Amino acid sequence: MQIERILAVIRFLSIGPETVATLNPKLRSLGYDCSDRTIYRDLTKISEVLNTSQIHVAASEGNFRKRTWMIVSHEQETSISYQDYISLFLIEHFKTKWLKKVTGDTLKQIIDVNKGISMEDFSEIVQLVPGNSVENSNWSEFIYKAKHKKFLQVILKAITKRIVLKIKWYCHEQLVEFNFESMRLVYHRGTVHLLGCHYKNSNKSIHVIELDSIESIEELDKNFNMKGNQKLLDDNLQTKFGIHETNDEKIYKVVLHISKSTGIYISNRFWHKTQKFIVLKDGSYHMEMQCRINIELVGWIMSWLEHMKVVSPAVLKDHIVERIQYIHNIYNNNLDPISPHDTNKWNIIGE
Repeated sequence: MQIERILAVIRFLSIGPETVATLNPKLRSLGYDCSDRTIYRDLTKISEVLNTSQIHVAASEGNFRKRTWMIVSHEQETSISYQDYISLFLIEHFKTKWLKKVTGDTLKQIIDVNKGISMEDFSEIVQLVPGNSVENSNWSEFIYKAKHKKFLQVILKAITKRIVLKIKWYCHEQLVEFNFESMRLVYHRGTVHLLGCHYKNSNKSIHVIELDSIESIEELDKNFNMKGNQKLLDDNLQTKFGIHETNDEKIYKVVLHISKSTGIYISNRFWHKTQKFIVLKDGSYHMEMQCRINIELVGWIMSWLEHMKVVSPAVLKDHIVERIQYIHNIYNNNLDPISPHDTNKWNIIGE
């Protein structure tokens, strides 16, 4: 019985990382009624016997000082913790479709890029957690084409080597072109955005370009200097709600009144670096932020319908009312929806 139990433990270790706590119910399901101490002794014996240059048992400290064991079948001393194993599983299933096009979409492709770790060491992770128990809805994810993967590779090279790019991209319905100093990638609301500088009327200006709006990219035989640009980028992102541009540089104290249940939801999520939540006597919330007003903030507020109300500033409150009235007019008079021409001017309605 002891030999059979030890063989069962070895089989479990060959599938994936185990702790005493995870092995106990598995052994009980096979009819082995044993204590945690017995399992620990079995693991110790297996570690002593199974210890060659080709195969051995690797043990590591996990959370709460719980040891994790697994069989490693190569000469290099490489082990992976239970937590890392789960992380790889989540990466495989939660990774967005566009990222899968760049890095591969299987666990094997992920693990093989790590030196010393190969699929020969671990069976498919779905044996640990069923693959159909986790799913990414991919809601709002842009569906990238092959050209976008190439663009991303060029952009990453340009950021690393500080190469100036000539970029053609669609600003709403108009195709524009300028030389661009690519400095940072930001993943925001389902797509990658490129942040950097371009020069307009001899003035350096921070600009944001969605990857999916780019039509073409060309490397120029020209480099740029990052001196001072890091702070410029940080300050630019700090003052925005989201990443959308605005012609108004003024920073406002935005106060929003949010219903109780909606406030619980919103207060548990990140929206802006300066966000602050105050619970009122009736259980509803006030959300405060120090930021510029842009079309992204306006759209976000309106997405919460009657569950959110602007308290201040007055200019934002009045604008929301005017925009609601304009939309009401579209429905009342059966008018067609309109395309925006310049969303940087957040306070312009109907143009």
